Amino acid sequence: MFKTIIAPVDGSDPAKHALSTACELAKTFDAELHLVHTPQIDTTMVAVGYSVVELPLTAEKIEEAGKAVMDSALAQATEAGVTPASTHVLAGDPTETILKIAKLNDADLIVMGRRGLGSVASLFLGSVSQKVGHGAECSVLTVH
Repeated sequence: MFKTIIAPVDGSDPAKHALSTACELAKTFDAELHLVHTPQIDTTMVAVGYSVVELPLTAEKIEEAGKAVMDSALAQATEAGVTPASTHVLAGDPTETILKIAKLNDADLIVMGRRGLGSVASLFLGSVSQKVGHGAECSVLTVH
């Protein structure tokens, strides 16, 4: 039924639950599992006395954080008995990145958390999972 499954990860509990479901489906259907992570950077501000100072995030720190999320997802998949066919840590818009990886791999299914680490703005603008559901050319399973 499913030959290629995409599992977006962001380190959140819903993403971990979704990855667990994706691993079970991959084992059940002997499907390839592809992991994707798009680091999202919020500005870091620190109050110093009566002023606020912005701490710039370096490319190295962003890459390091993305690697940590992916390493954790790889460990979870391996523990579940699945060796992912590929991993992708890419900068950019999460929705566009997920849809691009799904299309490149001719995915049958995207399994993702219903809510992740998205901002309050996503409550008004729509979450990544909602946008992926609208834009995907394959089935999308959202996990709580």
